[in-house]
Amino acid sequence: MARPNAPRAAAARLEAVFAARGWLSEQPPAFRALLVGAAVPLEAEPGQCLVRMDDDSAALYGIVSGAVGTEGGHRRQTALLGHVMRSGDWFGLKAAVAGGRQELTYRVLEPARLLCVPRARLAPLMREDPEVAIRVAQLGEFTSRLGAWIARDLLTPDAGRRLASVLLRVLGLGEVTPDDPQGFWLTHRQLGEMANLSRHHVGRKLAAFEAQGWIACGYNRIRLLDAEGLRGFAYGDEAG
Repeated sequence: MARPNAPRAAAARLEAVFAARGWLSEQPPAFRALLVGAAVPLEAEPGQCLVRMDDDSAALYGIVSGAVGTEGGHRRQTALLGHVMRSGDWFGLKAAVAGGRQELTYRVLEPARLLCVPRARLAPLMREDPEVAIRVAQLGEFTSRLGAWIARDLLTPDAGRRLASVLLRVLGLGEVTPDDPQGFWLTHRQLGEMANLSRHHVGRKLAAFEAQGWIACGYNRIRLLDAEGLRGFAYGDEAG
């Protein structure tokens, strides 16, 4: 009996990750296969900066597992953590479309495996096939949606609902399974930064969410137990 081709099987597993959620999940299978085939695998450790603000834009990145934080703000402000990306998410569009200096910093928050598509590989594919260029550019629309989502979360006046909205977003809405059975790596400071709350306030709200059975907390760990319950609270009647 013939054995399956190992590289082909590995590529199929990677394509399955990106078919499950994120920008590539909205693209045709042939395009997913093309991008995965052009990518270089990469592993990164917590604290490592994959891209720093003002770095030259050199590659498009896709997250296979782990977590990457997005830090940014106006250049006259201190950069803050705004979002946490997880498996299926992509970033680095500027490298593909225009090049130039990056406007955001992307820092690894959990041990991560990624795919890296260097600009030197991606640019020729886009020049040779306008369809490839169009589909890559659609990542910009996906990113705009995320930006609007982040802004809307921060405009939620009730602190508990605001934190619940942020928590759902950065944990992947229940669509992502944590790599560690103890849960996702996430500190009170990080959540406070993303939800504009003090660490003390975050701690009290998380305890309330845990009492409701929506989450389970450990030391700098969070497991999402009832995404639908947390979602109902987060997006419910804000005047209630």
